[in-house]
Amino acid sequence: MTEEISWMPTEKIIEDYKLLKSMLYAQKKEFDLLSKKKADGQLNPMKIKMANRVLEPLKELLKYEESNKFLDTLNEEELPTNSDVVLIISQYETAINKFESRYYLKDEYQSSEFKTVMRWMTEEYPPDYHSDEDNKEAYDDEE
Repeated sequence: MTEEISWMPTEKIIEDYKLLKSMLYAQKKEFDLLSKKKADGQLNPMKIKMANRVLEPLKELLKYEESNKFLDTLNEEELPTNSDVVLIISQYETAINKFESRYYLKDEYQSSEFKTVMRWMTEEYPPDYHSDEDNKEAYDDEE
């Protein structure tokens, strides 16, 4: 089943995605530890603010993805617990993995029977993008 892609990320969005993904994984690691020590411990406003500085731009980045409707940010008034944050981050983790599997694909023009080339499919370099320069570089690499 082939999925029709009507929106494509830009190179800038991919650059932001890579940074935010690594920051999200760092937060996940910290909140996993906090949750194991004290799952029902409430977050202070500073931790909520720090977490949202990663979650909010990720939510915006994923605005065209189906998973966006399941992504929440942290509410300072509700004072979420460590386990709440772990759950929210896991939803973001699933969403970014889906994003990557949708746009980081095999380049059919540069791949061969012996070599698979993966790349981000973006507005600037869509799935059907290729040039003679790309083909020449791929050929030069084989020599």
